[in-house]
Amino acid sequence: INKMKAEKGFTIVELLIVIVVIGILAAIVIVAYNGVSNRAKTTKAQAAAATLVKKLEAYNAEVGTYPATFSLLSGATSDKSYYTTGLNLATSITNGTPPATGESTVVYYATGCASPSGIKVGYYDYTAGAQAFLYTNGATSASTGCTAASS
Repeated sequence: INKMKAEKGFTIVELLIVIVVIGILAAIVIVAYNGVSNRAKTTKAQAAAATLVKKLEAYNAEVGTYPATFSLLSGATSDKSYYTTGLNLATSITNGTPPATGESTVVYYATGCASPSGIKVGYYDYTAGAQAFLYTNGATSASTGCTAASS
């Protein structure tokens, strides 16, 4: 009995409890990290879409109409306020499918919204796992007759 009292150490049950607690804490940290990461990607994509909305409005102010194609928003030099230098543009996003890794700034827009008129700019919302939209010139989620922009 004296020999058993002199031995020090942890029992297997105590070690298992510690391992389970560490596993639970690790799971909480991983879930929290994924949530923060998705919110950051969504914010980046939303900022890119907002930038594109501003570029479209600048184009409209300078030219008098909204552009029908992406090529009208680019140029060899960036001397026009509506050039989309630095934006990763795509003509479509598959709803429910995020863009490829590293493409969280992919946005697209639809032209020709008939009623109310304007431009519908889309981006991928990583938090919701679906497409989201920003609008220009009075266009809303109820706008009809929107057609996809071409490249």
